[in-house]
Amino acid sequence: MTNPRSLTRIVAVAAALGALALAGCGSDSSSTTATSGPMVGGSTTNASGIVTGVAKCDEASIAKAVADTAKAQNTTATLPKGSYECADGWAVAFPDVGPKGQDVTVTYVYEAEGQFWVPQDRAKVCVKDSPVPKSLYAKACESN
Repeated sequence: MTNPRSLTRIVAVAAALGALALAGCGSDSSSTTATSGPMVGGSTTNASGIVTGVAKCDEASIAKAVADTAKAQNTTATLPKGSYECADGWAVAFPDVGPKGQDVTVTYVYEAEGQFWVPQDRAKVCVKDSPVPKSLYAKACESN
């Protein structure tokens, strides 16, 4: 039979662990633009050797996401200085895509997943009840 004191301690420890887990689930509700610095940042390597962290909203991180997206589409892209914006774990970028002289400006939408910016299909995220933050919606979904 379990001692009532032991059971109380177990419940208290479980409640404390649950509160800690929920604290890590919050989102950064501040809006960040290209000129105001990182929205979130950092990465670490855990004991298993897995790199963890959160995506940075800075020129270098968004430019890398843009270049990776273009490469996956068998083309090239450059991100003009300051042509991105981030808010609440989402980013919108306006890179020039294609060979120099034939490039066109397009809209890429990204969602932060851990330390990476993952490209999103605008046809799927620019819908009624969109997950794209309201502060980015017009730029992300009502542009080219």
